[in-house]
Amino acid sequence: MRFLPILTVTALLAAWLAAADESAIARGKAIFHDTQRLEYPSCAQCHSLVSAKEEARKAEHLGPGATLYGAAVRGGWRNMNTYADVGEASQRCAKWWQKRKGGLKPSQRVDLAVFLRKHSPKGPLPKRKVERQPKLLKSLDGGDAAKGAKLAARYCHGCHAEADDALAVELKPNRKKKALIARKVRGYNAKNQFKPQAGSMSYYTTDRLPDADLNHIIAHLGK
Repeated sequence: MRFLPILTVTALLAAWLAAADESAIARGKAIFHDTQRLEYPSCAQCHSLVSAKEEARKAEHLGPGATLYGAAVRGGWRNMNTYADVGEASQRCAKWWQKRKGGLKPSQRVDLAVFLRKHSPKGPLPKRKVERQPKLLKSLDGGDAAKGAKLAARYCHGCHAEADDALAVELKPNRKKKALIARKVRGYNAKNQFKPQAGSMSYYTTDRLPDADLNHIIAHLGK
């Protein structure tokens, strides 16, 4: 009986694991960029995969969700360890925001985490401090409509587009009341109660969309 050298066996095992990992990355990428937009939003429509610094500098559409760059190696998810890891967080997101029936399967959560690990720096990252509940605007006035038009393209048009397969209705000026826009963006209902899970739109915290920018957007869109 002939035996393969140990180095050969090790190399074959490494190649097999690499191939399996690449397959998982491909499946995770498909989940992240899921294009079934008429059924539910994809991860990519709310989250980017670049560093926060790069995102702030050149991201075309700054979604309501924090960047997932480094999410797979972050030490704790959110500032109070709400979720053990990004896989657990993705399950809540799939059920809560995407409205996927049953959420993601365990194997899908693993594939998504493997994909996100490809978009991570070396070494662990500290816990991310996340604003839990943004406050409503103190004033709905004072915004600049011209600035608001540019900001709406940055923050809103990723979902509220003119395309037939857009995730949400197209936004046009003077169609919605300013107070309604302010509430929806911050996750509040008509009774000014913070109920983000009850709506169909992911809310923006002030660290993602500052009050000043929201005022400009309201000046552009509101009536």
